[in-house]
Amino acid sequence: MRPVFRFQQLRTQLIVYIMVVSLAVLAGASYFIFSFMQNMIKDQNEKLLFQQFQQLDHNISSLVSEIDRLSMLFLRDDKIQQLLYKISEKTEVEFLESKNDVQDVIADFIDNYNYIDSIYITADNLGAVGGSQTRTLVYSKEEWERSFFTSEPFHKTLERYPELIIHSGIKKSFYNPYLTGFDDGHLVSLMRGTRAIYDPLTSATLIFNIDERYLASIYATALDQEQGDMYIVDENGKIASASRPELVGTHSTFRPPAGEEGGYGSYDDRTDDRSVQVVYYRMHEAGWYLLKEIPLSQYTDQIFVVQRMLVIVLLLSVAVIFIVSYFWLRKIIKPLHLLSTKMKDMSRGELGVTLSDIPNNELGTVIRRFNEMSLAMVELIDKNNEIQEKKRELEIEALQYQINPHFLYNTLNMIRWMAAIVKADNIVQTIVALGNILRPVFSSKDSMCLLRDELSYLENYIKIINMRFNNSISIEMDVADDLLDCLVPRFILQPLVENSITSGRKQEEYAIHIRIGAEIRDDTLHLIVSDSGAGIEPGRLEELNRQLEKGEALLSTGGGSGIGLNNVNKRIHLYFGPGYGVRFHPRSSGAEVVVTLPIQHN
Repeated sequence: MRPVFRFQQLRTQLIVYIMVVSLAVLAGASYFIFSFMQNMIKDQNEKLLFQQFQQLDHNISSLVSEIDRLSMLFLRDDKIQQLLYKISEKTEVEFLESKNDVQDVIADFIDNYNYIDSIYITADNLGAVGGSQTRTLVYSKEEWERSFFTSEPFHKTLERYPELIIHSGIKKSFYNPYLTGFDDGHLVSLMRGTRAIYDPLTSATLIFNIDERYLASIYATALDQEQGDMYIVDENGKIASASRPELVGTHSTFRPPAGEEGGYGSYDDRTDDRSVQVVYYRMHEAGWYLLKEIPLSQYTDQIFVVQRMLVIVLLLSVAVIFIVSYFWLRKIIKPLHLLSTKMKDMSRGELGVTLSDIPNNELGTVIRRFNEMSLAMVELIDKNNEIQEKKRELEIEALQYQINPHFLYNTLNMIRWMAAIVKADNIVQTIVALGNILRPVFSSKDSMCLLRDELSYLENYIKIINMRFNNSISIEMDVADDLLDCLVPRFILQPLVENSITSGRKQEEYAIHIRIGAEIRDDTLHLIVSDSGAGIEPGRLEELNRQLEKGEALLSTGGGSGIGLNNVNKRIHLYFGPGYGVRFHPRSSGAEVVVTLPIQHN
């Protein structure tokens, strides 16, 4: 006997299967819970940031609106109006003489509004005048033409007058080259084209500068550096303000997705070998974006704690499942092991073996069936031996009474010659017709034949019938030559003709005419048998068709038993399916039955 390895035992396989499934479920559940919790924390953090971003947007928008209001108030000052009035006609000396008056106004504004870093007024033909609270600067026209008058912010102020333009990334040294090193820094400039109240043309540009550090203080004071960077990005992807000063003026690694219309959202990205969640918010005032980088490690550290606890619980659960499964499966598999042993004994020829320990479950049902099968096999073998003995006796008896078909043909042939000697022509014709009928029965075992052979068989049948009914049966065969080679079930028309004769004759002397037709309609062969007999009542005809359609037995067709019709209909259903078969068609006189068959050729 071939040894059974440990892993080939069903108990071992089931335990391994349970362990593998448990570990797979553990891995899948851990990954699902990890992803679910990470996404949940990210969504909660994103919602919290959305509220913060809304507040920041409101604060920054309020600051821009305040600067807009202050700039208009600044322009209404009499000293500023004197400077702006016909400024394009003033000389450079007149422009410089107004420096002190402008500086007084600037000093008052910056003193009252400390978030303003500096204020400048530029004239296309004269340069610029202005400064901060402690520094005054006058730029000549030539110097400003090289820097400001050719810059993008200046052209925007002209195009979008009198709208306030916000521009970032400008350093203090852009306006004052003497500011270097620690004194230098980034500004956020709010500019607008302006003119005197009574001047028809825009003749100057007003610039209010805010220190970027003041803007960053709005959102960066309570920001933990380990929680990621936060910054404001302009429409060109340039960082206008950031929680880390060194980022200002550089281009952001992260940008909101192209075509973003919602104005708020988040996505995951990777930079500097770290994965981050980038949350963005579109500011309404300037069209810039607030961006916050959140390292994903913040989430994973929190999740790993929960995940480790979950893994420990699940591993303990798997250990408990393994121990319980081991003893439970050992108890369950024991009857199956005994059954396997008994089956091996049976395969070695020990018949009639049974098991006495039968559990009360599905396995017990299998063991009971095995016991019944084992006992039944002994009984079956005894019966089979008895049957084989009887078959041998019957075969010997059959050999003694065997009739050869050739003996039957020779006997019929002898009777025909004897009738010919006494000139009994009707007997000769009957014997010949009977021989023609019997010949296909013994000569071929095929269930299908050509339509021409079926019609030839039917002619011989009519010859014998007319011997009985004194030639009162006439038959007409209207079949096209191209249909004679169609295959039909053998002996399919004879029962129909017999039904026409038995049910169509009202009395013994009544003559009847039978017509056999064939045609093709809708890719189906229709064999039509109609007679000039008594016909069938409409109600009875519907009942017959219903019985034929449902495959019910026909009790009677008017004069015949209906057994032949029922046999033909069932044979057709068996050969070709319920879509074909026998149906009665209504006629004004006589009866008509139609057989539908698929078109088949030899």
